[in-house]
Amino acid sequence: MKKTLVAVAAMAVVTGAMADASISGFIDGAYTSNKATSTLNATTATSVLGSSGSGQSQITFAASEDLGSGMKSFANIRFNPDIFTTTSTSDATSPKGIVGRDVSEVGLSGAFGTVMFARDYGIDFAVHGSADASGWTSAATGVVHNTSAGTGNAVAYVLPQMVPGLGVVLAKGVAGGTNGAGDSANYKLTYNTGSLMVQYAAGTTRNVIGGTWATNFTIGGTTATTEAITTGSSSSVTALAATYDLGVAKLYYGSFSGKSGGDTDQKSSSNMMGVSAPFGQTTLSFNSTNSTRTIAAATQAKASGYRAKVSYALSKRTTAYGAYGVAKVTNSTAADKQTAIGLTHSF
Repeated sequence: MKKTLVAVAAMAVVTGAMADASISGFIDGAYTSNKATSTLNATTATSVLGSSGSGQSQITFAASEDLGSGMKSFANIRFNPDIFTTTSTSDATSPKGIVGRDVSEVGLSGAFGTVMFARDYGIDFAVHGSADASGWTSAATGVVHNTSAGTGNAVAYVLPQMVPGLGVVLAKGVAGGTNGAGDSANYKLTYNTGSLMVQYAAGTTRNVIGGTWATNFTIGGTTATTEAITTGSSSSVTALAATYDLGVAKLYYGSFSGKSGGDTDQKSSSNMMGVSAPFGQTTLSFNSTNSTRTIAAATQAKASGYRAKVSYALSKRTTAYGAYGVAKVTNSTAADKQTAIGLTHSF
């Protein structure tokens, strides 16, 4: 439920329209038990309280205004409150949450479509999420895939719908580099018809401003190893997701790829398959993934995982859940196991 904060009556006098602002959010808290088995078959265990057992805690401040003639302006600022995290020595004696910036935008919409100036995730981010039957989160063990392209500044244009069910988004990433270094060109297609939903996104970043490429999976307590990405090269990502609702169950599929362009060995790919089934207030879901990272010519690192989850809707806004996830590196003892029991509330 969104709670209205303010209405700008002055605009109503001038245009006959009302402008307002609202606050909404999602809070996830979970007790999580983690076990990591190293390549030497040594096991360590930790238990923590935190978010991302079922979703990312977030608070959004939103505003919109009817400009008349079918046009509307809007703005959204979203934050990620982490009410459990202790991140410094001072926090250890006086724990306090950390608030990070997240997706935010300001824009105009009308018959011409929607134009936004935004800070957003990579064009493939939402496609990853829609392919995961267990509810994708960045901290969910068992969801093994090539990482989405983080957050960045972008100008986005959502085309008006010209074909029933078809949505098109074009985006220009702006990195602020010299002569456009690090800028990207991206697009996303979404098609909905009846029980079928398909999404496809692709993006290319030209004249990359250096950086590093992960050459292994940080599973089982493994330290991340990286290679340098050639400055001035091009990188690319693609993401495909499809879901089909059978009524008694919903099927999920996803396929993703990434490539640095600076080194033919620096590429990755992953696939997802899953199913979710509602039984009254209870929903059961299962998701499996596998991923490959090329680390040298003709040499690959492979990992796979699965995540099972049961959710119980206590109300429209409150859900209790339990989840169990496992991730393993192929031909290795490296593995992670995670059990989470939590509660979510939206407002």
